[in-house]
Amino acid sequence: MTEARSKKFFEVLEQDGPLLMDGALGTELQCRGVPFEETCWGAHAINEHADIIRSIHTDYILAGARIHIVNSFSLARHVLEPVGLGDQFETLNRRTVELFKEAVEQTGIDRKQVFAAGSLSTFAANSDRSILPDISVLEENYRNQAQILFEAGVDLFTLEMLFDVRMTFAMLRAVSSFNLPVIIGFTCEWQVIDGQKVVMARSMGGERDSLGNILSSIISEIKSPDIIFSIMHSDLDVTDAALEVLREVWTGPIAIYPNSGEFVNLQLQVEGVCSVDAFSQASLRWLSQGVDIVGGCCGIGPTHISGLNHALLDKASSSYKTLG
Repeated sequence: MTEARSKKFFEVLEQDGPLLMDGALGTELQCRGVPFEETCWGAHAINEHADIIRSIHTDYILAGARIHIVNSFSLARHVLEPVGLGDQFETLNRRTVELFKEAVEQTGIDRKQVFAAGSLSTFAANSDRSILPDISVLEENYRNQAQILFEAGVDLFTLEMLFDVRMTFAMLRAVSSFNLPVIIGFTCEWQVIDGQKVVMARSMGGERDSLGNILSSIISEIKSPDIIFSIMHSDLDVTDAALEVLREVWTGPIAIYPNSGEFVNLQLQVEGVCSVDAFSQASLRWLSQGVDIVGGCCGIGPTHISGLNHALLDKASSSYKTLG
């Protein structure tokens, strides 16, 4: 069964590609009036604003997205337990997949035409990495979360906001037994070293290393054919440079989903988000360079995804197929 699910995704990617991914969920919730709960915003949104989550998924489906990341980014056991929500771990992760399925049903789109991606992330409760358990416990927590998401019906996994080799392999081990496609997502930023701008993996408070060094160490050990590397939650300009670094060491499928806008005290300032046209032009540039999947992260909403969908249709690319 799992091999069939994996094969189906890559067959669609090969036959219908490039594939359009959705945009942000967290910042879109903010745009729709849901207050940001720093401790565990994902659980708060599911418990208090499930109808809005469902409506966001619906809007992305209608915008043309075929890959949809469910709201599991901040639902790992080590995120929920410090804020007193550990007993809801299974319920919340199952419910977030159900909300996406309900949205698909509401649109009337054939469920086989869209894919649910379960997010496993490096997020920590209160954004405090000092309270995280050791790597073996983290790996087990990710495996447990992946099991629930798998049973609930996700079609692939996204490992998000990665920043080092150790955590990447721990998360890969956690999802390896499910035989689903895996998007490995790195968040990048600039650093000036000896007068030169270098693309770094965002350190999340630890020691930083260049994206090139990290990718070389990981890719040399990759055995699974079901891997997609991604540059995600990175500004547009550094995404261009990071893609160049990635293409030097990786010949397999690539996904890009950048963020846009400025954060102040973890609140997105919406007025700083790029225009729909700027996002579409950047995305078309990435696709022309062989990127297989394009979507958005923080700040990128349904209007951006719809705009890109229309831009792709306007190009009349024989390789692009929208939802029918």
